[in-house]
Amino acid sequence: MILAGTAIYLVFLVVLSVGLLRLRKPSGQGKPSISVVVPMHNEELRVAQTLRALSLQDYQGDWEIICVDDRSTDQTAEIVRGQVERDSRFRLIQIDPQEPDIPSPKKRALARGMDAAKGEILATTDADCVPPRHWISTMAGCFVEGVDLVQGPKHNLGDGRCSHRYQRLEMLAFVAAEAAGFALKRPFLASAPSLAYRAEVYRRAGGFHGLEGLISGDDDMLVHRMIRVGANPLYAMDASASVGTHPANSWQEVLNQRARWASNGSRYESVPYVALLSCVFLWWCWLLLGWVLWVAEIVPGWSWWGIWAIKIPFDLMFLGLGAWRFKQGAALVDYVWCLPIQVAIFVRSAVAGHLGWFRWTREADGG
Repeated sequence: MILAGTAIYLVFLVVLSVGLLRLRKPSGQGKPSISVVVPMHNEELRVAQTLRALSLQDYQGDWEIICVDDRSTDQTAEIVRGQVERDSRFRLIQIDPQEPDIPSPKKRALARGMDAAKGEILATTDADCVPPRHWISTMAGCFVEGVDLVQGPKHNLGDGRCSHRYQRLEMLAFVAAEAAGFALKRPFLASAPSLAYRAEVYRRAGGFHGLEGLISGDDDMLVHRMIRVGANPLYAMDASASVGTHPANSWQEVLNQRARWASNGSRYESVPYVALLSCVFLWWCWLLLGWVLWVAEIVPGWSWWGIWAIKIPFDLMFLGLGAWRFKQGAALVDYVWCLPIQVAIFVRSAVAGHLGWFRWTREADGG
């Protein structure tokens, strides 16, 4: 079992590394109409920065920004109204405060925005993100004939504190895996800060219908659905499509956020994908706890430290390729101290997520 898990992990990293080598900068010049949907809840501290970044977009085609306020109790709606008054390309939709609570209000907000959108292309970003000036132009330009789904990269806006540096390296790994999956036409990860798809494909895939009861996974679960209905994916390997995201500001926030992200790991619609996640989880449990059986002389030492010795060079191969492709070499400096922490966080998040040991609020995890 341990050796099988190790083999699966190593083959997985090799395949993803091939995907990274296949990445190419998109050359499309498409100019479809595009609607950007931005869900928000109690975002008054950062939403003005996001709105300003969106207002400065240089796209020459038709575009609109749909802000969906999910029952905020702060000044979020008022800040958006001010932007709407200044710029007719912005619209505000508000969820009625009397609507019932559901496990995933973000999916409901996204669905409302998509229903109101006029564009041929639907795009998303988050209310605490900072898209670069050329973001819409780059994402829309990717939609040439035959392209249905486009994922863009993201980067960490954190400072030098340890929790931010950890998230910077983790994001590099996530973005690299995400990009490799798209390059191989088998996307398994996706992220809302820089994601776009044809409105027709979104509707053909069923949108978020049936996913409202799942707390997280609004981006990759939707992408899985689109791939099943024949969508052709493309990765926007361009710095102008990379959206800046704010990290969680403390280790407590990191743990809370990761548990929320992991809460739906066993509820994906793809049975093989759930099986893969389960195998990876069990293998990482061994990485974290196998030393106990070694010390108790139940298993030989090589069955624990030997797995680590095999894992590390393959990690560095994959992360090195990702750092090269995304020009994030500085993040690799933190690999040595981040590795054991990351294994512990991964295992803890899977357990806490499925036991419901997290909250989903701005105050809880900063996003």
